[in-house]
Amino acid sequence: MRKYIALFLVFSLLWIPGVYAAGSPAPQGLVTDEAGILSSREKTSIATTAAGDGLTFHVLTVESFNGTASEPYADRVYDSWELTAKDILLVISAGEREVQLNFKNPGLQASLNSWSQGQGGSSGSAALTLLLDSYFIPYAADGDFAGGITSLMKAVRSIDLAQGQGTAGGAQSGNHPAPDTAGSARSTVPVLRIAAILVGAALVAIVSFVLITGQRRRRELAEQQEELGRLLVQANRALESLQPFQGIVQGKTGQLVEGISARLSEHLVQISSLQNEGQGKPPAFYQLAALKATIAQLQQTVSSFRSALEEEEQKIAVIIEADRNVKQRITELKQDMPELNEQLKDSVKETGYGLEELSGDLKRLEEETAKADGLELFDPIAAEEVTQEAQKRQEQIEQDLQDVEIYDDKIKAFPGVMSAVRTQIAGIIEQHSLQNMKAKPYEHLEQAGAAAETLNAPLRSGDMDAVRNIASRIDLLLDEAVAMTERQALLRQNNRRDLETIRTNWNQLNQRRDGLLNRIAEARTHYVEQHVSNLQTTLEEWSTRLQEGTAGVPQIETWTSDERGEYEQARQALDQLLSLQDEAGRQFSSVSERLDQLNERLTKVTRIFSEGPGRVDAAQQLLHSRGLASRNPFQLARLPEYTELEYKLSARPYNLDELETLGRAYASQISSFVDEASRLIRQKEEQERQAHLAMMREQQRREQARRRMSSGGGFGGGGRSSGGSSWGGGGSSRRSSGGSSWGGGKSGGNSSGGSKW
Repeated sequence: MRKYIALFLVFSLLWIPGVYAAGSPAPQGLVTDEAGILSSREKTSIATTAAGDGLTFHVLTVESFNGTASEPYADRVYDSWELTAKDILLVISAGEREVQLNFKNPGLQASLNSWSQGQGGSSGSAALTLLLDSYFIPYAADGDFAGGITSLMKAVRSIDLAQGQGTAGGAQSGNHPAPDTAGSARSTVPVLRIAAILVGAALVAIVSFVLITGQRRRRELAEQQEELGRLLVQANRALESLQPFQGIVQGKTGQLVEGISARLSEHLVQISSLQNEGQGKPPAFYQLAALKATIAQLQQTVSSFRSALEEEEQKIAVIIEADRNVKQRITELKQDMPELNEQLKDSVKETGYGLEELSGDLKRLEEETAKADGLELFDPIAAEEVTQEAQKRQEQIEQDLQDVEIYDDKIKAFPGVMSAVRTQIAGIIEQHSLQNMKAKPYEHLEQAGAAAETLNAPLRSGDMDAVRNIASRIDLLLDEAVAMTERQALLRQNNRRDLETIRTNWNQLNQRRDGLLNRIAEARTHYVEQHVSNLQTTLEEWSTRLQEGTAGVPQIETWTSDERGEYEQARQALDQLLSLQDEAGRQFSSVSERLDQLNERLTKVTRIFSEGPGRVDAAQQLLHSRGLASRNPFQLARLPEYTELEYKLSARPYNLDELETLGRAYASQISSFVDEASRLIRQKEEQERQAHLAMMREQQRREQARRRMSSGGGFGGGGRSSGGSSWGGGGSSRRSSGGSSWGGGKSGGNSSGGSKW
């Protein structure tokens, strides 16, 4: 069914008049990149350069000329795109690696001929070929198509200007518009013809899309088939690399080789089967959905095979690496063995220790080396594993032999180290009077001495892991003994410092409390009790808590004294007391702020009361200045709020809640009067403005009436008339064009030239 549809479309195109160039790609602006060799940024840059007043370039890139010669192909595109003498067409075929320049402009051709002759070349098509070889081919050979296109456009414009030729004018010189004697009937295109052209254009677009997309997908399918071939070669090479091991290796290596070989053989069969299936008849080019699905499935299969082959190649590389290097590593182990034996003998001789453990490790190293040597030829993977363990053992033996001397010296130097640490601790205790501290650093020293006595036995046998563990514990005990002594000294020093801080804070807090008590007593003379009682309660509460906390200071002093030495317990009590003093200070600050707020509230009400008369006087003066003074002016003293507020502000103690309520009512009355005064003033100003506008309109009306009377009352005699004439036999014209031949070309044809890279 799809074949019939395609045939119908083709015959429809042949039937439509004027659509003879159905195989030409549809233009997509000044740059039509059907081959996909330009990036979006390059297309934008080329389109900007291609546009011009004198010459306009049109660039077309295609995958192939589809069996047509380059010059006829370019002529067909030039005509189907309806290009003019100002237009230049550049066609690039990526498949044939060929470029064609095509235009119909004798003036431009003359300029290019002159330029070519100046370069020692010929005229006509040879001039265009020389131009392309000079400015486009060097870039195209390097794959820089955008650079070649830009270079060619700039060169053509430069040559045209240098030769002094007019591009558009050169094509039209001597050709003047001729009148159309057929009349207006010939200028009207039949509606059916327009509809047929539109349908044909749509069909061309559909067929072009199907052709281009189908061909591109067929190429993608062929590329995937080629990738299958490459995978087949890759699998064969991997099998060939296993041949030296097959039938020879055993054990782990043999199992690994057999598994890899079996999997590779299975992959070969599957890939060959896919290749044979692909060599059959693929979906037709117009079956776009089937092509897309086939490509997607094949891409997934190729990717899966590629990953599997890479994994097998990595395993083969492990086998080859083991086979190549294990012999060398075994040889190195054998060569190092005598030297290790000599080092062991020297260490035994110098220290007098038996070092039986190290002797046993050396024997196990010899056994592992011999085992790896026996496996190397037939099982390199197993030999590699044994060799790695032997190398680790060798490195450990070397380290243990070095540590024997180090820890032997440590045992000999331990009494001196112990004495130095004891002296250091005694000095700290003496300096800070820590004789009765609860920490016991000397117990740590005794534990370190006992551990040192157990160090000798494992060192003599060569059990260096046990030696290192015991030595680390000894170092930790010595360091902790010094650290706990220094920590006790620092605690006592900080405790003494913070005791002084607490005493200083206590004095300062007492002064702040006394000051706040005086302020509260003064506030009671100004404000009612409900404003002051809660402040008094807060101050008394925190004063009591401070006294209770400070009562523990003597106990803290006892804990931090030389006789008790309970510095940790003293530290906890000091931290709690410092925290209590900090919170008391914040509470005292809160009481002070709330006392300030009482004064601010009173000040605000007093300010509202004192500013009221001024606001009223200002509003009354403004009314008077506008002539709106009332016979009964607003009298502030008659307001009940004014009288009551004046009375309450003169009588202590103040109830701020009542004062603020009266103040808001008082301010509201004044604001209402001021707002009403402003409204009356705005109302009068608007009335005055309207009266002024009415007077101006009356004046204009009278002036217009006076002018009409003075003009005599004539009407209808001053209109304009216009007229014109036409020429040229009905106003319809038709453009004609002509050209001349050059370089042996046919008369009236396009200038065309091409080249390859």
